[in-house]
Amino acid sequence: MPADPGDMGIHYLRPDLLGLTVTTPRVDGTGTHTDFMNPAILLYEPQEDGSLALVGVENLVFQAGHAGPPMLAGRPWDHMVDDPATPEEEAHHFEAHDDQHLWFRDNPNGNLEPFNPRVTCVHHRG
Repeated sequence: MPADPGDMGIHYLRPDLLGLTVTTPRVDGTGTHTDFMNPAILLYEPQEDGSLALVGVENLVFQAGHAGPPMLAGRPWDHMVDDPATPEEEAHHFEAHDDQHLWFRDNPNGNLEPFNPRVTCVHHRG
C-alpha cells in the first residue's frame, strides 16, 4: 500500500474472537465480534529499542455471516476485499471483511481511519 496515508503497526490477533476457521490461502472466519472494550486486534508500533508501543485497537467481521458493515459513531466500518486484477493486496490476505480501527495515538485524519500517518513501522525487525 502507498506510504502516504501512514501505517497501521503490527497486528496481534485473538483467533477466538475473530472466529478464525482457516488461515490459507486467505484468513477466513465466522466472527462477528464488535466490542471495542475487549478488541479482537491490538495494534503496536515497533520502537527503535525493539519494544512495542500500543497505538490502537481494531475489530473485524467477515463479510459472510452478516448483512452489512457494522457502524461506529455513525461511520460504517471499512470494507476490505482483494482485487486480483491489481498488484496490491487490498484485504491483507483476509477474505472479504469489514474492519474498524480505533487509534490511541493522535491521527490527523481521524481516530477511526484505517491508516495513521503518526504511526511508523520503520523500526520493525520482522
